[in-house]
Amino acid sequence: MVALRKPLPPYTLHTPGGQRVYLPDLKGKILVLLRDPGTAQVLAQRKAELASLEARAFLLAQEARESPLPLLVDREENLVRAIPEKGVLVADPFLEVYHLGPVEGVEEILDWVRFVGAQCPECVLPEAEWL
Repeated sequence: MVALRKPLPPYTLHTPGGQRVYLPDLKGKILVLLRDPGTAQVLAQRKAELASLEARAFLLAQEARESPLPLLVDREENLVRAIPEKGVLVADPFLEVYHLGPVEGVEEILDWVRFVGAQCPECVLPEAEWL
């Protein structure tokens, strides 16, 4: 089950070509998963900014489709059911979920990515001080 401030479960997703993507293999960068193709289109135009923030974003779908971002297919609907249709999941490089819910747009997604990037695993900065 996906929950805030908990690690993502070790689900297996697929690429449109059928290759398996094991979520723990995505550790190392901030992870953004979203379901809305329109938001994905706008976020895809900010790939350089995502890369500079050491983040990567994926569109999540139940079946293969065209996508402006790399697509992950969730056939079992484990994550598709957890993320609201116009929402986003943002996890830290260790795959701990920091945001799971609706967003007002790409700027809010990037704010979450910046927030997650500012966290210090060794010192555990209080969230309120960053906001």
